[in-house]
Amino acid sequence: MRFYVRPFMSEPSTSPAQGRFIRAALVIFPVGTVVFGILSFGIWWWKREQVEERGYKYALALRRDLSEASLARHAGILEEALSRTDAARFQAVAAYLESSMGAENMGYQVRRDRSRVGESEVANVDVELTGKPRPREVVLLLVPYGEDGKAEAESRSLAMLMGLAHALTGETRSRTLRFAAVPLGVDPLALVRLAEVADTRRERVMQVFVLGGSKAVEDAVDTAFQAGRTGLLIKPLTPPDSLETALAAAGVLRTALLEAAD
Repeated sequence: MRFYVRPFMSEPSTSPAQGRFIRAALVIFPVGTVVFGILSFGIWWWKREQVEERGYKYALALRRDLSEASLARHAGILEEALSRTDAARFQAVAAYLESSMGAENMGYQVRRDRSRVGESEVANVDVELTGKPRPREVVLLLVPYGEDGKAEAESRSLAMLMGLAHALTGETRSRTLRFAAVPLGVDPLALVRLAEVADTRRERVMQVFVLGGSKAVEDAVDTAFQAGRTGLLIKPLTPPDSLETALAAAGVLRTALLEAAD
């Protein structure tokens, strides 16, 4: 009886051409991934710049200079809303601010931070011109409202805020310029909520221009934004006593805001 032993068959060796291909792939594929990543980032950045440029041009087209007529129109509507006695009056004010300063009218993305006080819905409303290159440094124009018996004065201050926001639409500065209306007269925590939002975004509020309000309002701003710790500057502004003085004061305030945001 004969036994046959099958010879051991070794695996075929890789040819030199295959080896070169594998080595090239090991080098080229990672490099290609990096290059593709860079190109993708470049395309994303270019598209973002295009969107921002279109938004900037659109905002410029919506810009309107300060005028007594526009201030009178805003003030009249806001005074009527603030003079109401029903629970929905503060909601009406916030809705008017949001719609008037929105993308179709003034070109802003409006933030409306809602809360409830008793039977009333209240809201902080703010818009901003995001700064470059220091967007987290914020200059804030703040208008408190909601105190009993002050509907006329508060409506003029709110109208000034809206007029300034409209006149500065599309403006760019180093720091972010923010316009905020807060129902502090009815919501004692309105400023606290506004400060918490800024803190969540890791922003540093550099200056607050407080248009209207009392010494108690200034103290509330100091406490909410921890001025003693952050070095925040608080600049109280006397509310205008007429539409004529509101227009003149708005012109001066516009210059001050732009200088602070530089």
